[in-house]
Amino acid sequence: MNLNMQTVRSYLGQAAQTAKELSSQAAVAAKDLSSQVVGAKCLREYTVQGLTGSAGPGNMWKIFAARSRKEGTSHPLASVWILDKRAVTEASRGSARVAEAFLQLCRKDAANLAKLKHPNVVRLLEPFEETRSQLLMVTEAVTASVADVLQLRKASSAGSSGAGSLQLSELEIKHGFLQVADGLHFLHTQANQIHRGISPEAICITAAGAWKLAGFGFAMLADFGSTNPAEAAFDYGDSSASLAAQSLKPALSYTAPELVKGAQQSSGGLFSAADVFSLGVVMYEVIGERQLLNVGQSAYDYYSKIASFHQLDLSCVPYELQTLLGPMLSVAPSARASAISITGSQYFQGDVMLRALRFMDSMIQRDTMQKAAFLNDLTTFWHKFDDRVLRLKVLPHLLEEVRSEQLQQLVLPLVIHMLGKQDKQDFADSSAPALMPIFQAAKGETLLLLVHSTPTLLQSMPRPYVTSMMVPLLVRAADQGDPRCQDEMLKQLPLVAEQTEYTTLKAELLPRMHALCLKTTSASVRVNALTCMARVAARLDEDEAGKMLQTAGKVSAVDHTAPTVMCVLGLGDAIARQYGLAMAAQQVLPLLCPLLVQPTLSGPQFSQAMT
Repeated sequence: MNLNMQTVRSYLGQAAQTAKELSSQAAVAAKDLSSQVVGAKCLREYTVQGLTGSAGPGNMWKIFAARSRKEGTSHPLASVWILDKRAVTEASRGSARVAEAFLQLCRKDAANLAKLKHPNVVRLLEPFEETRSQLLMVTEAVTASVADVLQLRKASSAGSSGAGSLQLSELEIKHGFLQVADGLHFLHTQANQIHRGISPEAICITAAGAWKLAGFGFAMLADFGSTNPAEAAFDYGDSSASLAAQSLKPALSYTAPELVKGAQQSSGGLFSAADVFSLGVVMYEVIGERQLLNVGQSAYDYYSKIASFHQLDLSCVPYELQTLLGPMLSVAPSARASAISITGSQYFQGDVMLRALRFMDSMIQRDTMQKAAFLNDLTTFWHKFDDRVLRLKVLPHLLEEVRSEQLQQLVLPLVIHMLGKQDKQDFADSSAPALMPIFQAAKGETLLLLVHSTPTLLQSMPRPYVTSMMVPLLVRAADQGDPRCQDEMLKQLPLVAEQTEYTTLKAELLPRMHALCLKTTSASVRVNALTCMARVAARLDEDEAGKMLQTAGKVSAVDHTAPTVMCVLGLGDAIARQYGLAMAAQQVLPLLCPLLVQPTLSGPQFSQAMT
């Protein structure tokens, strides 16, 4: 299923004035970014780029792309989260108390984020910082929140020409919700906390395609049994409050009944079940393409809808998901599924492609035999993954395994196929660091495969990497003495030469062509070397062209076989066409004319040479 929806109802359900306030805040943050972040300590090693999304209570955290200036960092890409205090003041309608309470909520969010370390929680890269005008966080690269995705889809279905697009397949969505469920399981069982604010604004999609938890401002310890249920609930009585005041509570449209004062309270203190309810509401909205509790901030509307939950219509989602959402959306907390039981449901376990992604998520923990068996199977169906999933969710895991000598012959062909799905910047950021050691140590079948894959590799590489990776690879193939690698190197060299500086070509590659032509005992290598010379002749200066003719003359003086003679004739023709009559008369014809009378040439070959 694709999220090109006809309509996705607004997840905020707020009045037009509230939407206007939110839009104004985004504009202020984007416009003033360059002047406001100057001097922030957490940004000294980063270049801040454009606005990519928003998240957190009321979507008031604005997320900007950033690139690290540190050499060799494990996080070359990052995100800068900025909360503009002026925007908070505007959203508070002049109430200093509300503004400070909102800022305190966001400080708590950042503090919790710094403490929680888990693959499914957004990772903080630098210490939280507060300036006179802003709150700032630097995290792993985040492209959007789920709220952004829903808003973009809504704008797209409304025909907005400026609406962006983040294409999410059904597989990616299912995998994302599994990752969120894993994050909740960690939060409930190991961190002993409940989130209380699960909503589209609290689920972030990273640049690597992972779905992770954020927005921990409402989190509290899950003190089962002793916590007073009323203390964990929120009062939604004032539906006309300012945006900042409304954002001091979790979004009502995603909140479980036991967390809403006046609705059904939990008698058993099972507050972790509230997060499961909220996750179920988000799943319904994203997969079912409609909002389940479209109540805005109206407690009255919320009570009415909760009262009719026993007649809940789940027909807009797949049947397998209906059997999962039913218990998740139960009004009674004790009847809801746990976070870990969500991952074992048939909706997720019945999807073979999803199970493959899950295996790769834990691939580093598997033994070599398990990995080899999986990789053998993967070769039969990897092409069924869409390009985005291949690029973000499959290739990175394979790159982690490519150094294993036992698995290299299984992993490397898959990696090379998938590199074509990356753009050049992705290659530089993620693939090149993993592949560089392989290129530098390649031998035998691995070396042959890499050289043979030159066209695909060149398509993926930025030009500097052609010099730093491909040229040394071809030199290695020429010097290792394996005629198969030498043959392949000579076939691919002209492609590399087109993207290589002439000084590098002259210093590194041309000497190998001459050496292979003169010293090899393989007729195939000799013929390919002469053919390669003819193909690169257009890039040579006159002096190098003359050296090639000299090499060809030495070869043809001792090797009169028809393939060698025809290749020498082809080289002479290429040089004569490139440098004109003078060189043709002085150097080319004296070399070629004696070859025309060689008895090894057949009639058709002689005719071809004469034309």
